[in-house]
Amino acid sequence: MTKSLRGFTIVELLVVISIIGILATITFMGFGRYQADTRDSARSGQATILAESLEKYYEQNGEYPGCPALTGTATTVTTSVLPGVEPQTLLTPQAPSGTTNSIQCADLTNISQPDTFAYVGDNSSTCLSGQACLTFQLKYKDEATGQIITINSRHNTSIAVSGAPTLSASADGTNGFTQINSSWTAVNSAISYDIVRATDSAFTANVVTQTTSATSFSTTGLSFNPAGGTYYFRVRANSVTSSGAWSSTVIASTWGLAAPTTTVSTSSSTVFLQSWNAVPHATSYTFQCSGDGVTWGTGCQGVTTATSYAYGGAAQGTKYYVRVQATNGSYIGLWSNITSTITTIDAPAAFPLWSTNLLPNWNYLNLGSGVSCPAGTSPSNDWYINGSYWMTGGVSQSYGLSWNQSVTASVASRCVTGAASSAFVWANNTASMSLPIPSVWAYLAAYRTAGWAATCPNWTTSSVYYFSVHGDGTVGYVQSGATQATSWDGTAYSWGNGNIRAAIVCSGPWGSYRVDSSPAPFGPGCVPTITVSQCTW
Repeated sequence: MTKSLRGFTIVELLVVISIIGILATITFMGFGRYQADTRDSARSGQATILAESLEKYYEQNGEYPGCPALTGTATTVTTSVLPGVEPQTLLTPQAPSGTTNSIQCADLTNISQPDTFAYVGDNSSTCLSGQACLTFQLKYKDEATGQIITINSRHNTSIAVSGAPTLSASADGTNGFTQINSSWTAVNSAISYDIVRATDSAFTANVVTQTTSATSFSTTGLSFNPAGGTYYFRVRANSVTSSGAWSSTVIASTWGLAAPTTTVSTSSSTVFLQSWNAVPHATSYTFQCSGDGVTWGTGCQGVTTATSYAYGGAAQGTKYYVRVQATNGSYIGLWSNITSTITTIDAPAAFPLWSTNLLPNWNYLNLGSGVSCPAGTSPSNDWYINGSYWMTGGVSQSYGLSWNQSVTASVASRCVTGAASSAFVWANNTASMSLPIPSVWAYLAAYRTAGWAATCPNWTTSSVYYFSVHGDGTVGYVQSGATQATSWDGTAYSWGNGNIRAAIVCSGPWGSYRVDSSPAPFGPGCVPTITVSQCTW
């Protein structure tokens, strides 16, 4: 009997193939999962090693490394930053070809390459682009589960550990009247800074706080103070979780326009010069003068960029007050001290001295000064007699002479107003006058007749004679009295030895003056045949 063989049907083959495919798929999927688990295990181990190395870095440096330090080449990182770490530790299992370091400073959501170690610092500029981070998170993606695995730093360092900023502040170089610029040193891992100003050192008055991510700040819009405004500043750094220590307090002042110190001097009789010291930050100066120190600037003010000004057209011998203030655009400074000067007076030109001696006062020397003074001033004259000071008076004086006196008068004149005066100028001539003394004499005019004569100044208003005749003591005769006659007839009397004496009194408006003659002797030789030539004295 013949036995026939039967093969697999198509259905059976399809079933077998399907079973084989399922088994192959299960086997392949199991192997892939195995490989992913293997890679996840490697990543976990690498991340753990990196995290521990970062903690060791902190223990040595008090901070974690900044991003730039961890993103260099594997050789640089494992040599300078994380020594002892194998270069392969930095490379993730599925890193692109040519990569030596899989650490990137960005969160995984911002990284296009999925197989990466994300080093997320404290978000400060110091951490992102500088040298230090206060905290970190090391992240990677679990391949098997798709979850993000995060390893947090064990230390959450206060920013104070990195030190307080070093602050400086000063007035702005262009607009220091209302602006102060501050700057400070960067603090590691700071994400912002609080800059605080006040008008007292305790930071309790007019406190203003500004926050900035920069390391400088300009305080603008401050009030202008001519004396300079004083402000106190301090700054501190802020991290994500804390604020650092305050810096030392710094004092800064806005520009002021201090009061200049001014002086004034007289240049001439119509010009005086005002000068002052330069004031820092001043671009011009406003100057003023006053006649009383109260009312200012009436026709006597101006603006200059110099530190002096000459006032012209001033009145001679006049007191002027001056002051000045510094300016810079709309900024007006403090007024200076007030000081004063008196302009000089021009000395008068040479002038004549006038003199007269008119009736009825012919014994008076009448004097007149011909001095001429500038407008606003008056003459003042010092009079001299025979070279000696006589008196100070007006433009004319009269000097009364005594009997038998001769004088020479002169005058020195100057121009004055108030307390100011010019130099003295002498008259260009002098005046002289003399008053002679009267004279008298007695004589025998004829036989037994006495006579006398005298002279008075020609401006005498009256005169009178006095005479006395003495005999010989026996039959002598004495005759005396006042008379206008110039002789006496004594023929009726007996003559002996004797004498005759005469006197004259001259009178005028200035008074009277008496002069006595010497005695004129006579005797027997004159009796009775006397001649005039023999008996005249």
